Amino acid sequence: MSLMLDHIDSPYIRCVGFLYLRYAVDPNIVWSWMEPYLYDEEPVQIAANPAKPEITVGEYVRQLLTEMDYYGTLLPRLPV
Repeated sequence: MSLMLDHIDSPYIRCVGFLYLRYAVDPNIVWSWMEPYLYDEEPVQIAANPAKPEITVGEYVRQLLTEMDYYGTLLPRLPV
């Protein structure tokens, strides 16, 4: 998993790794995997609409942790 999250060739590979963690990993340990990347400054264009601005990988990770909806699908709940 670390190889995917630290991949140097593409921020999209990294984002797929974060999305996998959010869906598949025990919610009690998601934070320990994602915390080091909360302020990652690598830019990434997530939305298919090119008019939407780029966000950073850190912003993407924060959205995965704080929002319950991911493009029409519900994310698993995280314990508070």
